[in-house]
Amino acid sequence: MRTINAKLITCMKCPQNKTMRKTKTFSAETNVDSPKWLSEEVNIINICETTISSFSSQAIPSVASGNNIVSILLTDDEKMSGLNKMYRNKVGTTNVLSFTNENKHSYSKNILLGDIALSFTTILRESNQFKISFINHVKHLLIHGCLHLLGFDHETAIEAQEMEALEVSILGKLGVPNPYNI
Repeated sequence: MRTINAKLITCMKCPQNKTMRKTKTFSAETNVDSPKWLSEEVNIINICETTISSFSSQAIPSVASGNNIVSILLTDDEKMSGLNKMYRNKVGTTNVLSFTNENKHSYSKNILLGDIALSFTTILRESNQFKISFINHVKHLLIHGCLHLLGFDHETAIEAQEMEALEVSILGKLGVPNPYNI
């Protein structure tokens, strides 16, 4: 496994009333578990960092002050199938899994928000199937996973609309077309 620690990325803290306050940080630790992710043409670590940094311009309710850490695992279908079975009791692979850290302590300077796992093979297959950019699909799934770590969900129609609107807004600032218009 190749482990790459990403640099600190600025993120804004926003309290429940949606008013922006002083800048906080997010840091991403990206672990590359599958060599399929490594390409000379694409710096996937930079893409992950840039995508995570897009939260800096969003009015998203606060989760913690200090250094909010997001761990990213770039893996393949085999590992993802195992994670899906172990943690969700579902057979087969999926494109993204998010694991929220339930033991966040706001008194600590470093807070692990949770983990996001992405499967190269599934994301490549879906991007080919829907005729969308592989990189744009990765960005979308990272944003989707981060929103789960921040407490968003899509279990109800209202939750799904709110989460999708945030995804579309964040992705738009990254130059990524609305993924729900495919």
